[in-house]
Amino acid sequence: MNIVLYAPQEIPKTLTARVAISRLGEHLQAFLNANNISNWTPDEDYVLRDDKLADVLVTLGTAKGMTIAQMKYQARRVRRLAKAGGAIMKLNHAYSMVANCLGYRDFKTSFKCRSVDHYVDNLWLTGMLLRDGLLASERPESWPSSRITDELRARMRFNKIRSNIINPIKKRGRKARSQKEQEFLESKRHEISRGGSAPFETRE
Repeated sequence: MNIVLYAPQEIPKTLTARVAISRLGEHLQAFLNANNISNWTPDEDYVLRDDKLADVLVTLGTAKGMTIAQMKYQARRVRRLAKAGGAIMKLNHAYSMVANCLGYRDFKTSFKCRSVDHYVDNLWLTGMLLRDGLLASERPESWPSSRITDELRARMRFNKIRSNIINPIKKRGRKARSQKEQEFLESKRHEISRGGSAPFETRE
């Protein structure tokens, strides 16, 4: 039997990236870039579109937060996109989907956790979730203590007081209200509904 020995051949294409790596995630990205057959770049890989429901939901999840008016505006947008795709969606379900994108169980929970100026923070960015995570319980007193949960508890207490002032006036009906009470309700309605179509700020 004849055995032929060949000299080591040079590898035509490097399989690992020749860059300094400080984190494991950078090694993976460098490997993909070094073996990039189709010449894609991260920025060119996929562009989120505003006419696709899934893309819109992903974009909403990148928001730092939204006002109640912005959440309602985006919910109507989600509902329209669902209808364009042949699905019938109730508006309250669309509200809940937007709230889910910000880390809340439903719109009602996010409404209770809004700030004084009706702003709802994105809890996905904090690691504290009011749906499937640490804050899954509906009882605020059972939440783990942290800066975020303490702030949310304070907001819920404030919003409860605010509702206790506004709701009795609403229940009386327009004819039974004084002019001052009617003007008060109109100002509150304008306060919470303005700026719905304004763009929201996204995380870096």
